[in-house]
Amino acid sequence: MITPLLGIAATAALLTGCSLQDDSVGPGPTGVATKLPQDSNRAKSSKQAREFRSWVDKHGTGSQQKAAARVQRIIGDWDDKSGTAFISTDINGGPTPVKDPTSTAETIVKTFNAYIKPQQTRVSVYDVFGQVLTGNAGT
Repeated sequence: MITPLLGIAATAALLTGCSLQDDSVGPGPTGVATKLPQDSNRAKSSKQAREFRSWVDKHGTGSQQKAAARVQRIIGDWDDKSGTAFISTDINGGPTPVKDPTSTAETIVKTFNAYIKPQQTRVSVYDVFGQVLTGNAGT
């Protein structure tokens, strides 16, 4: 009896415009997307990550350099006043384990904010599986 009811519920949801897909890429309660958005330009996101790591190598502390080394791609666009940066890392899946993933992600957010000197930029950091570790909804 349960199986026909599930079919009816799914049909009703589709007919009323509801989605059965996981919509968790949208912002969560803190304004931070819970899943890493699709990367439509991997060359650009990889280049942005290299530029960030290079800047951190020149201007960052040892702990900032260690955290930034985990950054694989930076998806998004921003300028000196606004935008969004989704930072993809190898945390929880890289060649060496991270003892405190949240602290490492928070270091990346703070370092990225110093890198771009934002006013309204949103920054989120994601683990190797695309799950959000931390982020801010704009400074």
